[in-house]
Amino acid sequence: MKLQIQPLVALCDEKINISISDLAPSSKVKINASMRFPWAKGVLFESFACFTADVDGNVDLSKQKPDEGSYDYIDSMGLIVSMRPQKENAINKVGQNISVDSSIFIDIAAQCDQDKSTVTLERIFKINNIKNLKVSDEFVGELFYTQNTNNKTILFLGGSGGSLGGNLPAAALLASHGFNVLTVAYFKERGLPATLMKIPLEYFEGIFKWLSENPITEAKDINIFGVSRGAELSLLLASRYPFIKKVFGIAPHAYCFQGIDYFKKDSSWTYEGKELPYIHWKSRWVMGNLIKCFFRNEPFGYTYLHKKALTSANNLEDARIKIENAQADLRLVTSKECNMWNTYDGSKKIIETLRQYKYQHKYDLLVYENAGEPYPAPYVIPAGLSSVKIAPRLVLSMGGTVEGNARYSSESWKKAIEFFRE
Repeated sequence: MKLQIQPLVALCDEKINISISDLAPSSKVKINASMRFPWAKGVLFESFACFTADVDGNVDLSKQKPDEGSYDYIDSMGLIVSMRPQKENAINKVGQNISVDSSIFIDIAAQCDQDKSTVTLERIFKINNIKNLKVSDEFVGELFYTQNTNNKTILFLGGSGGSLGGNLPAAALLASHGFNVLTVAYFKERGLPATLMKIPLEYFEGIFKWLSENPITEAKDINIFGVSRGAELSLLLASRYPFIKKVFGIAPHAYCFQGIDYFKKDSSWTYEGKELPYIHWKSRWVMGNLIKCFFRNEPFGYTYLHKKALTSANNLEDARIKIENAQADLRLVTSKECNMWNTYDGSKKIIETLRQYKYQHKYDLLVYENAGEPYPAPYVIPAGLSSVKIAPRLVLSMGGTVEGNARYSSESWKKAIEFFRE
């Protein structure tokens, strides 16, 4: 039996090919994968798949569906994306002290009867010439860059997770494709608001100024990659600042929403000390949905909350992001099964608005089926972290299937790189 995997060392967002040869025809093979994040070595992730060799004694994961396993479709990356942690509280440990300086090592083991073969993969977050600069005085962020002065600069804005660490893998990978990437936190870090609540837009004006004056970036035009609430923010900024020329939005929305403190009613954003108009909800809606999901043993999410808030709102036009005022090319990515908010409805509203106002810049919308809200960079965060147990019989789920989320993440990531290279 010969286990072949290529490439053995690659960026985390790169696909691998796994094949096995020199088997007896129709023999049964089990392949296991296991890994630990370098910053959370106490959490083991595992997956498996069983295959039947073809008449020539070969198994090719890019051409064959598993007989059984942790995924059930044809995909050479199926073992990687379907990994699940052995501990229920894994996300709490994986989400802390994130670093992109060390590689992820993945062990792939194939066994057929008594014959066993093992290969170790190294997955890196950034290529060798990428440097990083931490910023903590003017704002909280980290710049990934090279000495190539022709590189475009991208501002990466994460979502409701808040901490800077969660953005680092995507920012480092994006920089490895030929960009300078600045990722910033806007809450939940030292010196910033504790929650996504009343974030001053002046904070971002300082970031834009820094980008224009820093000798590494010297950015006259701003390009933004925004994710979820970060996509809401990206579109809001684009509607107000004409020097923003490109926005790639993952799971965006057409409206400004209440800040993420479900027992306070304040806007997420302010300007000159005044709250921006926003869509609000009632605390009892959150608790009612939690109780319903508990008794029905159904995954909990926030899409219901956002839909109900929009239905009940009497200030839709005031709270709508005036995206027609932007001067940027827009590429939006959404999914129909997102369980965090109704991004599909919001994205359709954005496109309708752009058409209504005969928007003069490029824009398009990519829609994915059977997908929720996966991590933007593919093959980094396994499917096992797309849902979190928050109480007995109560699981918070991002939505979608393993296959749908994997396709969403890998395809949209390529589209983002193409978009910013244009």
